[in-house]
Amino acid sequence: AEVCFILAEAADKGWSVGGSEKEWYEKGVKASFDTWGVGSSYAAYIAQTGVAHSGTLEQIMTQKWIANWTVAQEAWCDWRRTGYPVLTPAPDATNDSGQIPRRYAYGTTDYSLAADSVKAAVIRQWGDLDNDTQDSRVWWDVL
Repeated sequence: AEVCFILAEAADKGWSVGGSEKEWYEKGVKASFDTWGVGSSYAAYIAQTGVAHSGTLEQIMTQKWIANWTVAQEAWCDWRRTGYPVLTPAPDATNDSGQIPRRYAYGTTDYSLAADSVKAAVIRQWGDLDNDTQDSRVWWDVL
């Protein structure tokens, strides 16, 4: 399913992928259903408003998020990269901003074992040590 959604996203960008965005999107949804043993429900699901192909990146990424429900790290990286699906932070978020974390902050072990290197990396990436938080964006996370 993941490869199909990657190819659907590439087709959405106008890249030549040996099929249309719609074909890869529908193959991705079908592969997801087959993976989880619910392939018999595919036809009814794909026909629903909001699921039937509409040609948006949001739709591709939402279905990829669903397909990757057991690969949380991958789904989180896709969300950070594209902004989709649109997510709402938990009402009782534990980070200072209350938003969905954008990155892993360096841990206390990192600072205790390689403080000078970690501090230099933080300053190089975010300007000062106060920005080593879950809310600081990595270089490719620009949305």
